[in-house]
Amino acid sequence: MGTRQRTITLAALGGLLAMTVLSSPAAAAPRPAPGGRILYLDFDGSTAGSGTLKSVRPTGWGRQDFGLQLFWASSPDYSPTGFRIAYLRDINVHHMAADGSDDRNLGAPNLGIGFPRWSPDGRWITVESWGDIVAVHRDGSSVPPVNLTSAHDSNDLVAAWAPGGRRFATANYAAVRVYSADGVSGRDLAALPGAYRLDWNPDGRSLAVEALGDLWVVTVPSGAVRRLTDTPEVQETSPVWSPDGRWLAYGRGPGAHDPDFPGVTTDPVIWLMRRDGRGAYSTAVPGVPSSWRAAG
Repeated sequence: MGTRQRTITLAALGGLLAMTVLSSPAAAAPRPAPGGRILYLDFDGSTAGSGTLKSVRPTGWGRQDFGLQLFWASSPDYSPTGFRIAYLRDINVHHMAADGSDDRNLGAPNLGIGFPRWSPDGRWITVESWGDIVAVHRDGSSVPPVNLTSAHDSNDLVAAWAPGGRRFATANYAAVRVYSADGVSGRDLAALPGAYRLDWNPDGRSLAVEALGDLWVVTVPSGAVRRLTDTPEVQETSPVWSPDGRWLAYGRGPGAHDPDFPGVTTDPVIWLMRRDGRGAYSTAVPGVPSSWRAAG
């Protein structure tokens, strides 16, 4: 074989190898991983029971077990600084350091409480109590609890604070509502049957909402509703925004929506998707997320 022919053959072989490498799945660009740390409850069999309080990086690595068994509505929440965690235990409001130390029991504002959420200034922890949103001061009994929504009689559930703390949103199985920070003024932002758990995007322009076992985005202030998932035999629950507002963490598991037990599924796993609803994938971490802080 002549030199010219060998050169052409080697060049062609090199091109073929390059095409093979470029088309190989192993050579695909790695998926960009969001940062920070996710709080979640690791459920054993069903979200209808109790779960173990844990945290994990969005990559699925660095799991931390706090050694606490909590009922599903305990829904732990990182403080705005990420240094403390609010949660519910034995119908009492607690907060502790992010490493599990310095646990403080603030008592119970009323029976039937669920879903604690820090106010953006870190002074208050709001909880749902018999269809009202009650604010408990982080110092506990030295400052009495404040019922923010008692005058509205709208069966308010989980509270989600807007960045800056001037407003908070709630859901009531029929609509997403927005209140002033003191609860004096309130209005329906969007009709959304089955609206339940929700989270306000850090950019202030949208809310992620769980409703009827799927996920939705409600634009603020227009109230426009956009569907993110449509999975009749799969439950997507408890949406939580990343600190930069670009990602959404949520629980995902098999099962059809049950109006008497919304969001209940067996063997839930934490999934992530981009804010536009694309690129959804499993972290392979069993559980349901409830909060996401910036520092890992």
